[in-house]
Amino acid sequence: MHLSARVESTKQCVNSTANAARNFLQPNTAARLEDMFNEKVTAAESSTNANLRDLASKIPIRRGSAMDKRPSYSEILGNTMKKGGSEVGDQTEIGKSMIEVGTTFEKLGMLEREILSDVYNNFFKPFSNHLQVEWSNIATEKRRLDLARLDLDAAKSKVKAARTPETMQQNEQKAVPVSEYVFSQVRECQAAFDRQYEQTKILLTDADRKSSEFSNHLEELIRNQMNYHELAHKMLEEAYTKMKK
Repeated sequence: MHLSARVESTKQCVNSTANAARNFLQPNTAARLEDMFNEKVTAAESSTNANLRDLASKIPIRRGSAMDKRPSYSEILGNTMKKGGSEVGDQTEIGKSMIEVGTTFEKLGMLEREILSDVYNNFFKPFSNHLQVEWSNIATEKRRLDLARLDLDAAKSKVKAARTPETMQQNEQKAVPVSEYVFSQVRECQAAFDRQYEQTKILLTDADRKSSEFSNHLEELIRNQMNYHELAHKMLEEAYTKMKK
């Protein structure tokens, strides 16, 4: 795959994965939008733009993501079970089982919040932010390269137009030679295009090299999930053992 196409493909892949990861962290759309808004407010507070900082200071909401503050679905389920079990009574078999399972799910829910916070800070943020500055710079340099190509094409068109039989005949009749200025414009535009091409290529090569670092962030996600499933399995196994006694 061509260097530019590979970098663009990597960008699209990472951005779509980051969006899916945000959905994984917070499936609830309303809560996800709230977190995204609060993250923007937090970023605005440290902005170099005084107007953004002033606006952020006037928004009376909690700052940053709240995913580690909201009760998880497991906690809600566990809390409901515990309340129901307490109402039935822990002297009954079902009441005792509901309280035991409810307590386990409450613990699982708290573990989920800790794990999600770890995923957010150690995977999602570095994964979604990595190379964003580089990709932005590449987009800028690509636009400049396109403009340089247009200037070069325009200069070449002038030379081509000056060499048509009709134009050459008119110039001969008028004793007007093809202007050296037209050729100098082509040389200048070609040199400018070559410089911009090399600059863009350097940025693309650097971004392509750094893309291997995404693997480190993916390894962090796997480590996190291994840790979560190991602890969750241990909690569930302990609860199951107690219930089977």
